[in-house]
Order: sequence, then structure tokens, then C-alpha cells
Amino acid sequence: MPRHDRELALRQDLIDAGHMVELPLRGLSAFTGTFEDVLAGVERLVHEMEPTEGVIRMSFPPLLTQPVFERTGYLDSFPQLIGSVDVFTGDSREHKAMVAAKNAGEDWTTHLTPARLDLLSAPCHQTYPLHAGTRIDRAHVYETGNRCFRHEPSDDPMRLVSFRMREKVCIGTPEQAREHRELGRRVGPELLTSLGLEIEEVPANDPFFGRAAKIFAAGQRDAGLKVEFECKVYGADNPGVALGSSNYHNDHFGLDFDITTPDGEPAHSSCIGFGLERVTVALFATHGMDVPSWPAEVRGRLGLDPR
Repeated sequence: MPRHDRELALRQDLIDAGHMVELPLRGLSAFTGTFEDVLAGVERLVHEMEPTEGVIRMSFPPLLTQPVFERTGYLDSFPQLIGSVDVFTGDSREHKAMVAAKNAGEDWTTHLTPARLDLLSAPCHQTYPLHAGTRIDRAHVYETGNRCFRHEPSDDPMRLVSFRMREKVCIGTPEQAREHRELGRRVGPELLTSLGLEIEEVPANDPFFGRAAKIFAAGQRDAGLKVEFECKVYGADNPGVALGSSNYHNDHFGLDFDITTPDGEPAHSSCIGFGLERVTVALFATHGMDVPSWPAEVRGRLGLDPR
């Protein structure tokens, strides 16, 4: 069966089982109680995963101010994925014109203005501004999760426009950042395999845009900066789906946010991240749509068995 047909079949299985509800736009989905129970169990396991000592847990809004967003470099490298917020700031006359445009079937969004807010693409982007323009005297490790946006509409239930991620982020010296990344390479697959998923670590790259995309992607792969934890959700004859990753950023964010270490050099960073819907969908694809029939060990790990 072709890959796209398998994607549609998995999507329909989730809908028929009552775990997913279709929304009008490709890549947007709603999820119901049992799915959310499983996802909550996955999120808890990420929270309990190493590292835990000295980790600062933080919650942020799913938005970045435009100046911060620009400093992340996301606009330069991944413009095809970004989204921004527009707002109405006009008076009653302009409001009347906007409503008239809407009623006439015209483009009423021309009456909006940019709010200088951008939709969050990765939770870790909220942590670097905390240390912008400072010299840090120790490693800072954060745990954070958020609803993220990436404009890549798809029928694949593993690829959503709006989705949830949870990450553990380290900002420190090159040695500290690399150690965090290597820890992720161990504990990430351990977490996923403990849930009965077959996982393979593979070298990976981000979806760079434009003429230089192949060069940037090859450089990222050759340097071993990004590894993904893949699961063959759509069969052994199709590429795996990344459920999580462990990433070393070098001094990218240290330079962009002017963060230095005690020796005056730019800070390095790394992150361990999981797509929560992706892991949850992989669990349904692997163990079936009926959660009570899942292996007892998996249900127990996820906290799904009644006490």
C-alpha cells in the first residue's frame, strides 16, 4: 500500500475509534478523552525522564515577540513554516468597512495590521531570551512544553499544523551542551521503547528552505548535530516517522542572543524534544485503537490502569 494510503487509513482508524475529530483545514485535528489520557501519560514520562536534577520547569505563551523571533533565525532558515498574528486596531468606520468586505465575500484581512507577534515553532525558542546579553556562570537546564505551529498542511495524522511538544533544553559550555545531547540519545529511545515502540536512531536535518537547503542539510547531518528517534509507523517499506530528537545547536543561539560563558565565549545549547501527538498516534498505530487491550506494562507506564 502506498505511503499516502497508509496515512489516510491510520487517520480514518483514529476517527472511527473516536480518538480524532476532523476539522475543516488539513493539518488541524481535535482529539478526545482517551487520546488525551494517553498523551498526558507520555508528557508525564518526558517530565520524569533524565535530566531531572536542577531542571527549571517553565510555562510560556505560544507566541514570540517579533524581535525575539527574528533573533532565533527561524525566518531566515524555515520561512515556509512560519505564521504571524494580525490584529484589528481601527476605528468604527474602519470596522464597518471590514465587515462590509466580509459580507461581500472579499478579503477582509486587508483591514488588519501585524501585531509583531509570531507563532511559536519550537518550545526551546522561549528559553534563550531569558539569558540574552548575559554571561552565565553555570549550565541552565529548562523543561518546557507548548502548542507549536508549523505551516505544513497534510493528511498525515503524524504531521499537524498545530501540535504539542515537550523539551528539555541546556544552555552552557560546549561540553555541557554536548553532554545533554548525548544523554538525550540514551534516555529518549529508552522512554519510547519502554512503551512497546520499535525505535531506530537516525541522523537527520531540519527542513531548510531555498537554494542552500541541501548544503545546510548536508552540513547538519555530516556534523551529527541532529538525531531523530524514528518509528516505522507506516511499515518497514516506508521511511520512519520521527517521534523525538536530540539536537546540538553549537553556538547558534549563544551568538544570536549574545549569551556567553565564564571564558567569554558564546554559550552552546542542545535540546531533547518529543512530539506528543506523534508519540500518541504511534502508540495507537502499534497497539491498536482499543486502549484496554494494550499490553499491561504499557498501560501501567502511562498511568491508564484504574487504581
